[in-house]
Amino acid sequence: MKEIAPSDLENIADDQVAFAMRNIFSQQICHLDIADGLKQLLYEKKYDLNSLLQSDAASVARELGIEEYVAKGESIDAAKKKATE
Repeated sequence: MKEIAPSDLENIADDQVAFAMRNIFSQQICHLDIADGLKQLLYEKKYDLNSLLQSDAASVARELGIEEYVAKGESIDAAKKKATE
């Protein structure tokens, strides 16, 4: 059996944490009532429900490269709706 170096153990732990965080994130975002392309952008920029709720439309639009009305009407409003369910 191949011996695992301590640095490899850190990478495994980091990978497991990253996997868990991606899973939690994707669960939150996938339930928003928004277009799949917007979900993908949010995922790529590591937005989650909490970060959307704490963000203003201008900063979300700038970060995602979308129009401000889309950021507010689609992402932020959908996050607010999901948070109140």
